[in-house]
Amino acid sequence: MLTQSNQWLAAQELASIQMRYAETGRTLNEAVLCGAKDFIEWQHYPNNDLLDERTGYEFYYHAHSADEMLPGEHGHFHVTKRNKDSFHHLLGIALDQKGLPVRLFTTNQWVTGEEIVDAREVLQSVKNFEMTVMGRLAPISKWIGALMSLFYPEIEALLLERDKRILELMESTGSKDLALNSRSHHVLTECGIDLIARLSENLLVVNS
Repeated sequence: MLTQSNQWLAAQELASIQMRYAETGRTLNEAVLCGAKDFIEWQHYPNNDLLDERTGYEFYYHAHSADEMLPGEHGHFHVTKRNKDSFHHLLGIALDQKGLPVRLFTTNQWVTGEEIVDAREVLQSVKNFEMTVMGRLAPISKWIGALMSLFYPEIEALLLERDKRILELMESTGSKDLALNSRSHHVLTECGIDLIARLSENLLVVNS
C-alpha cells in the first residue's frame, strides 16, 4: 500500500500538470494529440505509441467509434509494460472533454493483444511505473504515473476483480483460450473516478 506521503506527492504532481495545461489554454487530451489537427477514431496518439525502451513502459491515447464511446468521454489511454517477448496491459484511463480522468478500466486479452498475467504481477508493474520521456509528452508520462499512485486502491480492486471475472468466464466457456478471446467481453472491470475530489482529500489532509 502506498504511504500518505506518496499519495500527497502524486496529488501535487497531478495538480501541477493539470494547472500548467489550463494556464496555456489546453486540455490534457489536446496535449496528447501532439499538434494533430484532427482526432481520428482508432488512430493512436502518438502515432507509434510512446515506449521507454529502458523500462518497457508504454502508452498511447485513442478513441473508438462514437457508438462505442460512453457519453461525455473524449478518449482513453492504454498503459502497458513490455517484457522481452510480450507485454501486459496495466490500465485504461478514460478522459472527458475537459481532459479530466473520469473512468479506469481493465480489458480482456484480445483487446490489446497482451499476454494476461496475474493481477499481483500487474500491480507490481503499476507500483514501479517509470518513464524517461523528453519533449512535449514528458508531462503526460508523469501525469499517468501520478494518477496510478493516487488511485492505486481502485486499480488494485479492479485488477483483482478482473482475475475473478476471467475465472468465471473460463468456467462458463470451458476454456481459458475462449475466455480470453471472447469478443462478447471487452471491458472486464471498470469504475468511475473524481480527480478533483481526490486531489482535495489528499492536499487538505497534509495542510490541515
